[in-house]
Amino acid sequence: MMKLLSAVVLAVLLLAGCGRKKGAETDVSILPVSPGDSWVYQVHLEIPAGVTSAGSAAVDTKFRRVRTYLGKVAAAEGLPETDCFEVVVKGFPKEREFVEIHDDRILLRGSLIMRPETTKPMWLEAPLVFVSAGMKKGDVIPEVGTKDGALGRRTDVLEPEEVTVPAGTFRCIHLLTTGNDGDIVLLRNVWFAPGHGIIREEKSRLRHGAVVFRETQELVEVERF
Repeated sequence: MMKLLSAVVLAVLLLAGCGRKKGAETDVSILPVSPGDSWVYQVHLEIPAGVTSAGSAAVDTKFRRVRTYLGKVAAAEGLPETDCFEVVVKGFPKEREFVEIHDDRILLRGSLIMRPETTKPMWLEAPLVFVSAGMKKGDVIPEVGTKDGALGRRTDVLEPEEVTVPAGTFRCIHLLTTGNDGDIVLLRNVWFAPGHGIIREEKSRLRHGAVVFRETQELVEVERF
């Protein structure tokens, strides 16, 4: 179950879109994509000293994360073909993220780190809703978790917001995911623009009230095919 929930954590990093001018109106599906489309994020990662190991130095670094839509791909033999994004960060193994993109919703399915020793993806047998058309403040995505309460996730829809990032200004749905992995508390804010994707994301992990991990990413540019 921990691996499945970890897949959810990773998978929600997987979408982005192109910019639009403030006030622009358009009728499009929740995320139109074509093979070869790619998105670039600026990422800021912070980890306090001593978190990764005893005596480890603090981490405060910025880097770029590039996602490319590959089309329909099977995560492994015997699994169905689903929409697939390949994620590239310089110096790290490539990852693949699997979702189902429908006209009115996006569902999470799983992820796979592209290492030679990795033979099985993290896979959700029952897809989970990431975002759907018509979401409004006060809506709640059904909770997931273990029976003993050691692991859990809950996503609430907050007030819609207009968000400006390097790629432009967007009218966004604001999603707040809260949860726990044992004694680690998770907080994740996602700003999603229908027709475009994730515009901004802030992700934190806390232990006993102290931040042990913080990552922010913002959409910088996009190339459409």
